[in-house]
Amino acid sequence: MRTSQASEPVVTMRVKLASLPSASNSGSSAVKLALVTGALAALALMGTERAHADLALCGKGNRCAPDLSSPAESQHFFRFSMAHDLATPHETSLRRSEVTSKDYASFSGVGVISCMVDGRQRTSTAFLVGAFDIGVTVAHTFQKSASGAEPADCTYNSIDSLGQVRERIPVSYVKSQWDEAGAAGQISKDFAVVRLSQPSRYAQRTMPLGRFSGAAASVVMVGYKTDIDADSIKRKARGTVYERRANSIVHSSAGGFTHDLDSRDIAPGAPVIDETTGVIIGMHAQSTRNTMITMDDWLETTIKSEMQQEHREARAN
Repeated sequence: MRTSQASEPVVTMRVKLASLPSASNSGSSAVKLALVTGALAALALMGTERAHADLALCGKGNRCAPDLSSPAESQHFFRFSMAHDLATPHETSLRRSEVTSKDYASFSGVGVISCMVDGRQRTSTAFLVGAFDIGVTVAHTFQKSASGAEPADCTYNSIDSLGQVRERIPVSYVKSQWDEAGAAGQISKDFAVVRLSQPSRYAQRTMPLGRFSGAAASVVMVGYKTDIDADSIKRKARGTVYERRANSIVHSSAGGFTHDLDSRDIAPGAPVIDETTGVIIGMHAQSTRNTMITMDDWLETTIKSEMQQEHREARAN
């Protein structure tokens, strides 16, 4: 039975370094003292080298990561994968990387919305929330083109770790906040909730979506490139979402919060996940200004309404 991922404590990794005993002030001969000191130094060097070797293996994921043949084998892996990233020594590899095959269980509820507009494909990242047929993405995906053409043939696509499409589910309907009076074009209201024609069978879990406190947070963002025909590999980026104002400096941008994640290869609609709690605290909405928008009353009410409708339909059947 697939369930939404529960909040779990962060799993951290510690490397125990060899410790050297205190120097002795006994009256042994200089030669004996030199031999003992040399032996201890050699042992310390071996211990340090072993510790560094273990740390390198953790960084590569060859020893520290659990071998998950099924996501049900460990409910801690989502937190572990984040702690595992923290052990990687190179900042560049931390900030943007492909999602590993073992991460796919945690992020299997992140997919791609694809529509055709004027004969061209338009895509955005989307994530499933609360149920396996309710998704959240950006509203601008469903806007008319300059010629007035409506998006058509919209589907939600699940893609595996090799970049292959595993399922293509038609979108039944879309509720866009930009359709509300006075909301069109506002970045902070660039939300759309989509109902799929059937639940995703590929997604193994969904992640919780919550309100953002507004305090600076270390986060992970997961998503796809806009041109999935050229590159359909799921990616993640690590970084920080900043407070709107800190030290008298305003960090907000275009109605949202500014983040420093490398979003060049991640399309809008990607979930932004708090590393400490594992909760989605916002959605990447704009790459040019690295803007994250956060759940508002409209989004919360719309998702709850869709979930209640699903429960009513289930009881009726």
